[in-house]
Amino acid sequence: MRNKTVPRILRKMADTELKVVQLLVQIMCYLAIPITTSNPVLNDFVPTDTVRLHQSAMFWENLATPRPMQPFWASTGLCPPEPRNASGGFLLSRDSQMNLDLIASLTNRSVSHVRIHWLLELVEASFKNDHYQYNFTTLDMFMDNLYNIGLYPGFELMGMPQGSIHQPYPDAFWKSLVQQLLRRYSGRYGIHYVANWRFETWNEPDLRNYNMLNFTVNDYLSYVTAIRSGLDAMGKTLFSAESVNGARIQRFPLYGPAGLFKSELQHPFCWTAMALCNTQDERRCPFDTVTFHRKGSGRWASEVESSGRQLVEELLHRFPNARHLKFANDEADPIASWSTARPFQADVRYAAMLFSIVIQHWSAIAKGNVFGRYLRFISHDNAFLSYYPYVFEQRTLLARFQMNLTDPPHVQYIVKPVFSALGMLAKLGPFALPTRTLEGNVSYVASFDKRMKYLCLLASRSNDSSPMWVKRSYFNLSIALDMIDDNRPLFSDTSKISYLVEVLQQGWNDPFRLWRLQGKPAYPSALQLAAMRAVQLPSVFLGGPRIVQQYKERNISLSLNLRGPWIVSVRVCSKDHQRIGPVEGLRVKIVYKDEALVLWKSPLLGETRCIHQYEVWFKPIVSSFDHPPTMQCKWHQINVRTHTPFMFYQHTSNMSIFKDRLIAHRQGCSGGAGYYKVRSIDFFGRRSPFSTTVYHNPEDTT
Repeated sequence: MRNKTVPRILRKMADTELKVVQLLVQIMCYLAIPITTSNPVLNDFVPTDTVRLHQSAMFWENLATPRPMQPFWASTGLCPPEPRNASGGFLLSRDSQMNLDLIASLTNRSVSHVRIHWLLELVEASFKNDHYQYNFTTLDMFMDNLYNIGLYPGFELMGMPQGSIHQPYPDAFWKSLVQQLLRRYSGRYGIHYVANWRFETWNEPDLRNYNMLNFTVNDYLSYVTAIRSGLDAMGKTLFSAESVNGARIQRFPLYGPAGLFKSELQHPFCWTAMALCNTQDERRCPFDTVTFHRKGSGRWASEVESSGRQLVEELLHRFPNARHLKFANDEADPIASWSTARPFQADVRYAAMLFSIVIQHWSAIAKGNVFGRYLRFISHDNAFLSYYPYVFEQRTLLARFQMNLTDPPHVQYIVKPVFSALGMLAKLGPFALPTRTLEGNVSYVASFDKRMKYLCLLASRSNDSSPMWVKRSYFNLSIALDMIDDNRPLFSDTSKISYLVEVLQQGWNDPFRLWRLQGKPAYPSALQLAAMRAVQLPSVFLGGPRIVQQYKERNISLSLNLRGPWIVSVRVCSKDHQRIGPVEGLRVKIVYKDEALVLWKSPLLGETRCIHQYEVWFKPIVSSFDHPPTMQCKWHQINVRTHTPFMFYQHTSNMSIFKDRLIAHRQGCSGGAGYYKVRSIDFFGRRSPFSTTVYHNPEDTT
């Protein structure tokens, strides 16, 4: 009798919990559409032109000279808080590690590099027997984690190593330190991994709050030259018989001066370094890429591109012999000061602004103007850790909740829309057309693969950081399926194609709005966190992928009714692509008690851009003493009702929010200990092989 009662009670609990979550989400979505008579403009619709991809002469004229699109946007950055000598503890903390784990789950076409201040604070240095000696133990632990999750460091040679070396540091110290870093980590991870690091000089050296060594101009130039010398010395040794990505590497590139380039009187280091590069002898220039910082005022996304373009054009005009260099804006943010709370940074407005910043820079690259020809990459400084009460409103990719009342304390993260925007950018193909604009503040970019068997169109409508007075609009799209290039079909007549529409909309994919409706709790309950996670990722329109038979349909026509600001992703895939292989690197990390974060890496085989979502499966072990040890639990999918487009999933095994999770209870299997495996599903419903199975026990602290 008892065994029959328990599942019944659990079923009722699950139904109640599910209804609560659904009600919260429905209230949030309902309130997202203002209903008012005092300002009827809010409910008006803005029509947009139809985006047409077809056989017009103009279309093929643009497509005839495809523009290779590298993920030039795939970089983020952070700065450990004060005190600087505690940077190691901060970077190795559970909060920081989980933050980077989630960022890495976006794939390296979303974020490949993390630019970090004060890394040299993780090193200990001494001078004994006429030699510099180093202890890299703390730095090793941090770099091991970056390597394991697949991220590259933007390695700023910045900070004061702990130990007995007195300042000012001589040139020999900097050269020795750089050589030791390269020798150690090339041996530890391999030269091909370290060759992708971005070694950069001291961040914004002209500012007093960063210039902790009290550099003079001559000191700074000596420091930069010594670093260049150390890189060159190790490059000759390590690159003697190596190539990276099929190309012979001549030396480790150096990025710098990472400056603001304002008045020469107040910022002499940056301008003097540029003057050093303005010579006929390119070898005198220490830099391969000139890095600068140009942010906006917080109003318009276009301010970032326009100010960066003006600076690069000025530098090339004043220093004509520096035209062998590339340029990069590695703090290309809408506005300075990451920790200042701003409402637009909490919702889809920031996501749309970042998207606009990226495609405006892409426009310069695709058109081949001066700025575009010299631009190497941009970076967004948004990998910081937010804190209450501004968990959503600071310039971050994730909202962090420090759950300090639990035993032990732990951290919970909620994905912000800007995180998903980076994930959507990763789906762009390797070739793209120039950015186009439409009436109603709509911009879009269309991309393809080399075989013309994949298409991805990303579009956005926004008013930058300001609210949109006319919120709703129609986005119309028409894609001809028989487009040809040199008599090659885009999608062959005999093949099936399938397309998927994903959308970020203000008020719908908006956990910040829901958190406000919840009363802005500092320590959200499990149900409140579940409700926020239900709206944190892009929505799938039309019920999922739609398969099209070309002999029946010749066009894909869409008319989407959207609430701005919004970002739309439309991906079209041919079934001709190679089947997708198993996901790699599955691992499970404890969040709190029976709550686990499941992470994995992208499959190595197949067109991963044609993955619809991932399935996460769990098989608990028998944990109840009421059941015999011979009892076996069954595998069940734990994310049935959760769209999982990115490579992570947070599993709470002690909450039966969804009915499917009652399967485990009916079997007598519960708790967080058990086995996990993951597989992908493509646009045609084809499932990849499962990943390697991983066992996880939350009580195992080893």
